[in-house]
Amino acid sequence: MRTRFIVVRNGTGTALVEVDRPTSEALFSDITAMRLIAAPHECVYVADAEIDVGVPAHLAAVAERHPGALCVVVEGLYSHVSFIVNPRPFRLNVLDIVPPEPSKLLDQARRVLDVGEDLPPVLLSADTVDSRELLDNEGAGARKVLLPCQATGVDFGDVNVSFLDQRPQHDDWTILGCERTRQIHEWFYSDARPSIDTCPKRFLDDQRDADGVTLSRCCLLQEGMEHHGRAVVVPWGSTLDEVRAGIQAAVAREGFRWTPV
Repeated sequence: MRTRFIVVRNGTGTALVEVDRPTSEALFSDITAMRLIAAPHECVYVADAEIDVGVPAHLAAVAERHPGALCVVVEGLYSHVSFIVNPRPFRLNVLDIVPPEPSKLLDQARRVLDVGEDLPPVLLSADTVDSRELLDNEGAGARKVLLPCQATGVDFGDVNVSFLDQRPQHDDWTILGCERTRQIHEWFYSDARPSIDTCPKRFLDDQRDADGVTLSRCCLLQEGMEHHGRAVVVPWGSTLDEVRAGIQAAVAREGFRWTPV
């Protein structure tokens, strides 16, 4: 009934076929032709109740665990069955500053893809920059640090940490933050302090472009998105819809094509 593809099982063997049938309003119709899509030696069958087989990103993640398989058939959530053929997922690097961990942007992108039935098969990779390492490498032994907000949740060991959103008494600290943090500091204290730039856009360069497509964020961007080489940048406080739009823009800019069935 309204069948186009059939997953054929025989013992542990699995094959995928495409069938032709006459156009008919009848409840059932005869198969008039058949085309083999994947033979048993090309096909892998996976049972994983955590996988939503209606979500291309989930199918891509399963296929990633079975390199070399032409077709990966998945029996997943609700015992539903679907497949991915000739899997070549879109790979997206998510560039963000940590801590806090996990990266908010990476978590948001994962949540978007987890329900993205109409999105292509996207695989995410974490591309994080640790602000503590930036302080070690660029802080010249700074013992007092000013962070943008307490929600940052950073443990700097024996370094004295203050938070700009608490408007503490002015001190000879080093600012660990972005341009917006420096602007707010100068507004409050009429003073410029040494600073270490933690804006993710700082780390976008030709090498990252060579490594693939990047999704990142910036607090100077209030709405919409920006494009930097192969990177798409969304606002720092993006909603899930804005993150989704960023993923779609990255896919579109690369001309990625896939065929849903």
